[in-house]
Amino acid sequence: MLKLDHIVLAAESLVEGVNYLEERLEHRLDAGGKHEMFGTHNRLLSLGDCYFEVIAKNPEASSQQRAVWFDLNNFRGPPRMVTWVCETKNMAKDCVQAPYPTGAVTTVSRDDLIWDLTIPTDGSLPCDGVAPALIDWKGTASPSARLPDHGFRLTSLRLSHPNIDQIDGFLDHALHDNRIIHETSGHISIQATIKTPDGRVITL
Repeated sequence: MLKLDHIVLAAESLVEGVNYLEERLEHRLDAGGKHEMFGTHNRLLSLGDCYFEVIAKNPEASSQQRAVWFDLNNFRGPPRMVTWVCETKNMAKDCVQAPYPTGAVTTVSRDDLIWDLTIPTDGSLPCDGVAPALIDWKGTASPSARLPDHGFRLTSLRLSHPNIDQIDGFLDHALHDNRIIHETSGHISIQATIKTPDGRVITL
């Protein structure tokens, strides 16, 4: 059984991504960190049982050890939702059962965190980002359990894709979360709807 772990908003710069989200939510994001393997950095926000990640390439990174994840090498334009990530307790089984090429299981670390994540060798996003990456926290606590809870909650994650039927069955079987809405559409989009502590509803 999979569990929604986090949703990902990318930006050309971390400052731009953070400003975009903070202006929409009217709240400051919490600290993240740097990913030396990919030359990226992030900021985070708790959504209760999952969290929000804003990520961008780090211009101060000395080097990167492989293709940048989340297809950030090819990211252009304003900040936007690019993909989502599900936690698994059985990475090998779920990678085999997934009806899409998840990418290789890669061990990643940041500060005292270490985890396994599925990442295609070229850094691309499976199914244009509407199919989730899989993550295994290897017995450590996910950031959702570490971040301060400011009262923000994810109410829905809407996934649209012309070929969404490729992953419909897998999501229905492996992920029992009625916040995840997947629909066939002529365009590709990922939209997150967040409820703020003061009752506002924001769609990103």
